[in-house]
Amino acid sequence: MKITKFISLTIFFIAAYQFVGLAQPVINFPEGAGYDWGKVKPGQNPLTGKILIRNIGKDTLKISRVQPSCGCTSAPLTKYSLLPNETTELMVTLNISSYEGNIEKYIDVYSNDPTSPQKRLTLMANIERLIKVEPSSFVSFMQMTVGESQTQSIQIKNYSNRDVEVSIKDFSPKDLRLSWQTARTLKKGESYPLEISINAQNPGIIKGKITVATDDPDFPEVPIFIFGDVKPSPIFIGN
Repeated sequence: MKITKFISLTIFFIAAYQFVGLAQPVINFPEGAGYDWGKVKPGQNPLTGKILIRNIGKDTLKISRVQPSCGCTSAPLTKYSLLPNETTELMVTLNISSYEGNIEKYIDVYSNDPTSPQKRLTLMANIERLIKVEPSSFVSFMQMTVGESQTQSIQIKNYSNRDVEVSIKDFSPKDLRLSWQTARTLKKGESYPLEISINAQNPGIIKGKITVATDDPDFPEVPIFIFGDVKPSPIFIGN
């Protein structure tokens, strides 16, 4: 009798466990766990898309947080609580203004799915730039001291199949000195030098940006990023 009762209780608990296990939320991405825009041009900025999220479980799915990996990505969600078989859309926006080539960004989705409480979505794009800054779009003024001047030289090159007009749209900090600002024409395959100078007036971090505008709708802007550091002049230290 005791053995029969023990077996009955065991069957009951197994059945109860299976029932509870089935009554769980399960997060699912029916069209894939990410978005790939393929080859794009800067003129398409910002990139937008949507990722479907579905609850294929037997209990309510509750999404607690959606966390992009960087500030260039936003991903608002239309609904955070999904009944079984219900679907919502994650609206994705990716700012590609400062990127070139193949990039990957991530979005982490947190939910009450007991088997996958955190799911990572992958965003991919290949940004094609035919108006380029060489050798780099990052220009540094490092280890300067107050009162010192430095000049860095770069090239703006046209890799497109047409002549392009370029000009300086904006720049910061405003104490930068540029060798040209007026519009000029870059023939296809041609490069043009740009000298960037700064006179360090105050100690601290240098951080800025130069925006080169073009008349090509596919490549309307070319960003150049400025950074550096300035130390106090040793003449005034201790005075």
